[in-house]
Amino acid sequence: MQPGGGGYPLATQGYQMPTVQAQQVAGSAPLGHTYVMPEVTPLSPPPEDLQLIRLSKPWKIYGRMLGTVIVATFIAELIFLVPYGLALGEPTMSICGGIFAAPFVFLLTFMRRPKLVHLQRAIPDELGTNVHRLPMGGSLQTPTKTRFSHHIVRDDSLLDTPPSRTAWIVFAGLLAITTLLTILYFTSEAGAIIAILLFIIIGIPAWLLGFSIPVVAWWSWCTRRLGLHTRQREAESWLVAGMLSAIPALTINSMIFPIVAGTIFSDYMVELLLPVVSAPIGEEICKGLFVLAFYSSIDSPKRGFQIGFTVGLGFAMLENLIYILSSAFGGPIAFTMTALVRGIGSIPGHAFWTGLTGTGLGWYLMTQKAKGSMGVQTPETVGEKKDVAQLDWKLLDPKSGEFVGEDESNSAVVAPATQLLGEFRLPLLEPMSKLEGLGGLPTPKHPIIGLLLAMAGHAFWNGSLTLLGLVAEAANLSEFQIGIIFVIWSAVLVTGILLIGWGIIRGVINTPNPHSG
Repeated sequence: MQPGGGGYPLATQGYQMPTVQAQQVAGSAPLGHTYVMPEVTPLSPPPEDLQLIRLSKPWKIYGRMLGTVIVATFIAELIFLVPYGLALGEPTMSICGGIFAAPFVFLLTFMRRPKLVHLQRAIPDELGTNVHRLPMGGSLQTPTKTRFSHHIVRDDSLLDTPPSRTAWIVFAGLLAITTLLTILYFTSEAGAIIAILLFIIIGIPAWLLGFSIPVVAWWSWCTRRLGLHTRQREAESWLVAGMLSAIPALTINSMIFPIVAGTIFSDYMVELLLPVVSAPIGEEICKGLFVLAFYSSIDSPKRGFQIGFTVGLGFAMLENLIYILSSAFGGPIAFTMTALVRGIGSIPGHAFWTGLTGTGLGWYLMTQKAKGSMGVQTPETVGEKKDVAQLDWKLLDPKSGEFVGEDESNSAVVAPATQLLGEFRLPLLEPMSKLEGLGGLPTPKHPIIGLLLAMAGHAFWNGSLTLLGLVAEAANLSEFQIGIIFVIWSAVLVTGILLIGWGIIRGVINTPNPHSG
């Protein structure tokens, strides 16, 4: 779509660009006459059938994610000082934590403020005029008579994530570079010095990409797989909620559980039980509660999974920031192993487990709403009553000039809101012949069942690694032998989470959609 000819914006084929640059033209009056500018047309509600278009800029959301997670990390760490100081009997620590956290809270609130669009339109109308006074100053002159109107609408544009292919290529390139530095590190003493110097130079970019790019890749993959119409502001809210869920989880793992368990077990046992009991139970409950906060948006198991998956990614992104930053101080080899295992193992683990909680919640809410409407599922009974003030948005590919994702069928594998040119999915999760006919794994139909499954999966991941460490320690194995064993078992865990995750997503895709007739 292009702005209308003659120097004034026009809606073409029922679509309207969200931002319109009106051309200001100084009209020339006949000799001896002076133009008197008309009054500014007051704001009016937008038409109900208006559709808005936004140019596709998929990497813009990545910058917003980076800024948000860094601010959220400061908030989590500083707010944690409030209860921690009270527990230690140090009110000064609590006060300082609250004071220093306040600016970051205000900053996050400012970053998450609702975004408004000032839409100005000049529509051909024989009863209109050729000159219009613009509300922000200046004037608009059109060659034909037009009717001018302007509206304030909320930016409810569609979720536009980068292609997962590109994200995985960037991540693979990063790991290839750090792997080469690791090899160089072990070649000679001079090679070790060069490798360390080079790693210091690329340290900050490597850290930023290492903890964030896998999250983008998994987010993009899930969005395209589910094929749900998703607004960007809602998806970002789910992601931020996952980041904020780390605050109570941090309090449980670092303070509440050690204090309570310390009254029964020794410090050594508390340290062993922390990743096996406290982390799975505390973290999954906290993430589940933040998923529950979006219950009004959950109208199906598929939507519940999407929200749970995104909340889990938000939690993993904040946690990953800390893990990757710590591993960077261990050199390129520690960074490479940590980024690899967390990028294709821990991050999807958090997402898939919390997705199970969301799926169970989706089944439960859909069933309850259906019962409340005498078993008749209509858009109104499942919470999808269309708001007359809600405008439809479309994405426009700036390169091809075509709309992004026109297929809105329920069976679409690629999301209508986010289909981009050149996209392909993560090869490890492509359909396999043996899994294709199985229809995926059964999905939990109650939130408690989903939460228990999430805890069990999380506990098995952490517990197996903890048990392996105890066995290796009892067997008096060398550090090299222990490292090899952990690498092998980590590969088994990663493979398992990918296969289980594929079964989960297949099962979720096959769940009923309340909007399909």
